[in-house]
Amino acid sequence: MQVVILERNKLVARKVARLFMAMGASAVTVDDPAAVPAVLDGAHVLCADTFDGELVAEQTRVRPGLHGVLWTAEPLRRSLRYLVETPAIDHVLGRPSFELPPRGAELLMVARRLQDQVVTPPLAAYLDWGFTVVDIELRATADRDLAAARIQDFVGSLAMPKRIGDMFAELAHELIMNAMYGAPVDREGRPRYAADRRAVIVLDEQERPTLRVASDGVRLALQIRDPFGRLERRHVFEGLSRGLSGGELDRSHGGAGLGMLVCHNASTALFFDVAVNRYTEVTALFELDTNLRELRTRAKSLHFWSH
Repeated sequence: MQVVILERNKLVARKVARLFMAMGASAVTVDDPAAVPAVLDGAHVLCADTFDGELVAEQTRVRPGLHGVLWTAEPLRRSLRYLVETPAIDHVLGRPSFELPPRGAELLMVARRLQDQVVTPPLAAYLDWGFTVVDIELRATADRDLAAARIQDFVGSLAMPKRIGDMFAELAHELIMNAMYGAPVDREGRPRYAADRRAVIVLDEQERPTLRVASDGVRLALQIRDPFGRLERRHVFEGLSRGLSGGELDRSHGGAGLGMLVCHNASTALFFDVAVNRYTEVTALFELDTNLRELRTRAKSLHFWSH
């Protein structure tokens, strides 16, 4: 895999290039946008800060097969324009500042999956070795509130403030509602429970989502998977774009917008992984040392895979 990296900070560019080369890719770094087209022949990936998003979008449009990857030290709103309008850009990586690269593990995950077409990684890929995980059953409506309580207890066991537990419980509630009510369809593809989200339901065994909460002491992870795979790219990017613009969340297709604003506000990185008509997996990460006062204005990551 050949990668072109547009980055004005040469130290950051070298660090990013080293990460790509560590997994077998070749990397070319440039610090002038005007020099990019000349080095794109044969390239598979073009990376740049969102400030150069227009260039990345333009080059991916005229070069079929070229993937765009953005990073940013700003809130996601500016980046979302390119995700919504450009099908070849599915990834934005938040970075702490313009002087620092994106998180290495996150960039490596994107790089490896782009190169090897790796399918959905395990939960362990998001956390450091030695993490603790709790699996939570979701069989019926009553399990929703029990799950939220278990998540609050888990966060509390990490000696974190109660408001963190409440925030993740709200996130879990949103994801559970979509996995239990919005995702299930019958054999003809018709939604089974989306019409009335206040109804008490009991899911058939093959309809049940799986829910996991985990931590390595540095990050908190919440992951849910439904066995339907109906989430579409536009539901994620357009839904969040409307939410951040103050518009209404997309509740069509059984709430397939996933309450994107709730997910965004409660996490530092979001990963959506869809195996079409087989499963949708959503993983939300929260860095435990994050200052809550700054959470909504910091740079965050957003990823979407479909296969």
